[in-house]
Amino acid sequence: MKKLLSLTILAMVCSIASFALAPITGATTGCMGTTAYVYEDSTYPGGTWSSSNPAVATVMSSGLTGVITPVSIGTCTISYTLGGVSVTSPFTVYASPGAITGTATVCVGATTILSDATPGGTWSSSATVVATVGSSTGVVTGVASGASYIYYTLGSGCSSYIMVSVNSAPAPAAITGSTSVCVGSTIPLADATPGGVWTSSAPATATVSSTGIVTGIAVGSVNISYSVTNTCGTTTVIHAVSVTSTVSAGTISGPSTVVAGSNITLTDGVTGGTWTSSNTAVATVGASTGIVHGVAAGTATITYTVTGCGGTAIATYGVTVTTPPPFNIISGNILFTSGATDSTSPIKVWLINYNPTTHLLQAVDSMTTYSGGTSAYYQFTTSAVTDSYRVKAAYFPTVFSATGYIPTYYTSAFYWHDATAFYHTNPTTDGGRDITMAYGTVTSGPGFIAGDVLTGANKGTTTFGPAANMLIYLRNATGSILQQTYTNTAGHYSFSNLPVGTYSVYPEAMNYATTPYSGINLTTTSSSFTTASFGQHTTSKTILPTTTGINNISSTVASVTAFPNPTSGKLNIQWNETANEKAVVSIIDITGREVYTATLNLTQGTGTSQVDLSGLTNGTYLISVKSANISYTNKIELAH
Repeated sequence: MKKLLSLTILAMVCSIASFALAPITGATTGCMGTTAYVYEDSTYPGGTWSSSNPAVATVMSSGLTGVITPVSIGTCTISYTLGGVSVTSPFTVYASPGAITGTATVCVGATTILSDATPGGTWSSSATVVATVGSSTGVVTGVASGASYIYYTLGSGCSSYIMVSVNSAPAPAAITGSTSVCVGSTIPLADATPGGVWTSSAPATATVSSTGIVTGIAVGSVNISYSVTNTCGTTTVIHAVSVTSTVSAGTISGPSTVVAGSNITLTDGVTGGTWTSSNTAVATVGASTGIVHGVAAGTATITYTVTGCGGTAIATYGVTVTTPPPFNIISGNILFTSGATDSTSPIKVWLINYNPTTHLLQAVDSMTTYSGGTSAYYQFTTSAVTDSYRVKAAYFPTVFSATGYIPTYYTSAFYWHDATAFYHTNPTTDGGRDITMAYGTVTSGPGFIAGDVLTGANKGTTTFGPAANMLIYLRNATGSILQQTYTNTAGHYSFSNLPVGTYSVYPEAMNYATTPYSGINLTTTSSSFTTASFGQHTTSKTILPTTTGINNISSTVASVTAFPNPTSGKLNIQWNETANEKAVVSIIDITGREVYTATLNLTQGTGTSQVDLSGLTNGTYLISVKSANISYTNKIELAH
C-alpha cells in the first residue's frame, strides 16, 4: 500500500513538472487612472495572477488574462502561478498628467491657450484640419468648423485630453423681398437665418422693424441691413430699397431674338409686375417668370406692367422670333426652382455622348450661360447624323455654397448613370431638353466630416496621387443629398455644420461606379469623422472607400458580388442573405438603356446563380442587384 501511494505521488510530481508556462506578454507599464492587461499565452488555464506589491498595482484574474489596476507610482512584479510553476513580468506605474484647463472653444482663425499643471508634456491634436496646437505651448488655433481632441502626453506615454470645438462666424442668407416701396407704404423683407437684427442706413428715407417690415418715409434710396452675431463675430447682408412716390415699371433687359421652339428669359429691376405678349401666335411669355417662348417667325412686343404708387406703369420690349437654322440644335432651359441666381455667376452646361471606341461617356461640347433669375437658356449645335446624348448643368456662384444648387443632369438626375439619355437626329431642332436644378439642405450643428480621394492606374502600384476637383456628395441616412463640395488640389474635402445623425459620402465622377462611404455616425460625444477616404481606380473605373484602420463603419450582413469581371458571357451572382427574399437584376448599357432584367430567388445563407449575357455585344455595362436587404451596383466588362 505504501509503495502504491509513493508511485501515485511520484506520478503527480512528474505530471506537474512536465509542463512549462509561456512568458507573460502585454503591458509592462501603466498610468494612474487607467487599466492595463497582461496575457499568459500558454494552454494552461486555471492559474492565479498576483502582484508582488498591491500598494503599487493590483491584478484581477480573468482566465489567461490579468487585468491590472495601478494604485500608486512605483514598480512591482506580476506573476502567473499554476501547479507550483510561476512566470513573472515587471510592471511600472507612472503618474498621469493633471486635468487640462482653459477655454475649450475657439473661432476659426483665432487661438485659445490650454494648460496642464504637470510639466514636461507634449501637446497634439487628433484632427489638424479642424484645429492645430503648439507642441510645447498649448496654444490651439482654429482651422475649420468642427471638433478635435487635444492631448497632453508625458514622456512616459501617459496623457490627458479635452475636446475643443471650433466655430465660425455666422453666414446669414441673402435678404429676400421687394426692392422698392412707396412713400407711406410698407414691404416685408425676410432672411432665412434666424436671430438677426434689422437696421436702416437712412431712417429718414425708410425705417425697418425688428421683423423686417420696411416703411417708406421719403423719396430716395436706402440700404436695409440684417446682422447676425455669434461668439465668433458679426456678419451683415445688405438689401437696397428704392423709396418712390410714383410707380415705375423699370427697364426690361435680355435677348431680343429667340429661335422658334426655344426660350429666352427677360428680366426687369422692378419686382411684382405682370408679363404679357402682343402676339401669342409669334411668342408667348410667362406672366410671372418673363420666360419668352418662340412659337413662329415674326415679331411681338413684350409688356411688363406694374401697379403701385399713383397708378400703373408699363415697360415694353421688342422680340423677334426666327426660323431654326438648317443645322442640328439641342437646346433647353435650366430651371432654378428654389430661388433666383446671381446674374454675374456663370452656369456651365456640358453636351455628353457615348464613344463606341472607348466604351465611355465623354463631354463633346460645353458652354457658359447666365441667368440672374429663375431660368437660363442653353443651345448646342452638333454635326452628328444620329447619336445619343446627355446634358448636364452646374451653377458656380461668386461665393460657393455647399448647400446651394447641385450639379444636375437632364432631366433632374444627380448621378451620371441615372441621367436621361435622348436620341438626336440630323437635321432637326431638339428643344425642350430642360434641366430642373435641385437645392441642397441648409444644416446646423457641431458635426464635421472630411477625407481624401486618391487616384491611381489600378495596376498593382502602391503609389496614388490626389484626385483634384472631384465632385463629392454628402447624403443622409435615406440617401438624399444634403451638401456638395469639390476636392482641392491635395484631393481633400470636408463638410461642416452637421447635426448629429448618420451620413454617407459619395464621390460622383462620370464613367465610374462608386461605392459610397456609409455608416458615418456623428454623435454629441463624437461629432467629428475625418477619415472618410476613397481610392479612384482608373482601369476598373471604380471609386471605393479606403477603410484600412477604420473600425466604426457599419456593414450589412446581407451582401452580393458578381464575378468573373471581365466576363466572356457567363456571369455568376453570389449572395449571402439573412432571409429568403427576391431580388431584381438589371443590366444597363453605357447609354442608359436596360438590356437585361430578371428576378432571382435569394435563399437564406450563401447561394450562387448564373446570368447569361452571351447575347450582348462586347463593351462596358452597369449591373445592379436590389432587394430589401441588398443594393449592389458595379461596372462589368463583357468580352467574348
